Amino acid sequence: MFREEFRKIWRPGMIFVLIVLGFIYYTMFLEFYIRYFPNGPHYEGVFYVARQMKETYGTSLSEKEMAEFETGIPLLQKEADRYVENSETGKKYGLKTYEQYAEFRKNVYDGNFGTNEAADLNEIYTDCMIMDNCLQGEDTDNIEGRLYAACLFEAQYHQAEKYGTYQTEEGYSPKELEHARKLFFGPDKKWQNILPEEIPRVTGTYAGLLLVWICLSVCLLLSPLAVHDRMAGMHVLQYSSRHGRKIYKSQFAAVMASAFLLVTANLILFGGIFAVHGTSAFFPCRMYSFMGTQYCWPEWTHGTWCLMLVLNCYLTAAGAASMVFFLSDRSTNYIGMMLKILPLFVIFAILCPKIMEHAFYFENKLYQFTGIPHIELICAAAVSAAGAVLCWYGSLRAEKESV
Repeated sequence: MFREEFRKIWRPGMIFVLIVLGFIYYTMFLEFYIRYFPNGPHYEGVFYVARQMKETYGTSLSEKEMAEFETGIPLLQKEADRYVENSETGKKYGLKTYEQYAEFRKNVYDGNFGTNEAADLNEIYTDCMIMDNCLQGEDTDNIEGRLYAACLFEAQYHQAEKYGTYQTEEGYSPKELEHARKLFFGPDKKWQNILPEEIPRVTGTYAGLLLVWICLSVCLLLSPLAVHDRMAGMHVLQYSSRHGRKIYKSQFAAVMASAFLLVTANLILFGGIFAVHGTSAFFPCRMYSFMGTQYCWPEWTHGTWCLMLVLNCYLTAAGAASMVFFLSDRSTNYIGMMLKILPLFVIFAILCPKIMEHAFYFENKLYQFTGIPHIELICAAAVSAAGAVLCWYGSLRAEKESV
């Protein structure tokens, strides 16, 4: 019976609907994080320089290695100076160094250039835009972004080295600060880890939106199964035989297998699309870093953290599948089923981003609300357990109805 119930779930028409809706959802919510990551030339420089540092020095940066890295900053500055001096804008306005151009650009953008001629202002503004495109483009290999990233990492590193933390202590409880200082700022200096803050931030946001789609696709795929059988009077016929009275368990097994298959397909497809950014290069790096990442409770690698996000996806989707199956089995028609499942999906649409965004970091919304470390995993497990309990209750009712 499992095979027959599984085939009833995976109907060609429903698969086509899921493909179309998945493409629409990707275009509306997920594509932004694929097309615009890293977002802007400065973040492109941060991502590029951090990856070069990881390839050169490994997953962490010692004081000696930082000193070696700093020797390259004057070379970047000279490179930027050369581009400015040799450019048409530099020759036109007598700019010899990148520092001079940065001050010149600031005055122009702030309207403090000291001229009242609108034509002159427009011309100067246009020249600045052309120069920006040059310094941030492929012709200069984004020299401005690379220089920005190198100077930023240098400042962050020495601030963490001097003060023990680069972050303000305001807003953190004594328990949180003690945990951060003990775990990251001890004698082993784990704060020296290399991981740009944008990587876990964007990954968590993308994973949260993806989990919303996973729950939506689970609802769409699984909701018609039980209610369709009730509308067709199949339960009455099945309960007339001893083998047919086990239909609830067979359907539940088919539902869970289908949910697992659907989640896996979504993770492979949309996770594979996100993987084109090359963030997997930072999988060996730890979750916390002097590069702007926030405090966190565990000390996992970034790769382990991503696996925990995947686990949250499976647990949450399993709970959603169980609840949808229970509500579908308790419905007598499609309208009643939709009225029950729609509020459920709204709840999941609100909950899923909170489970995934800044997961296991102090900035996670669920943690800030409850104060419970690892609440993200606990919440996902609770959703899965709640769905299992509902289906167990539904199984008991089904057995009573079959007597």
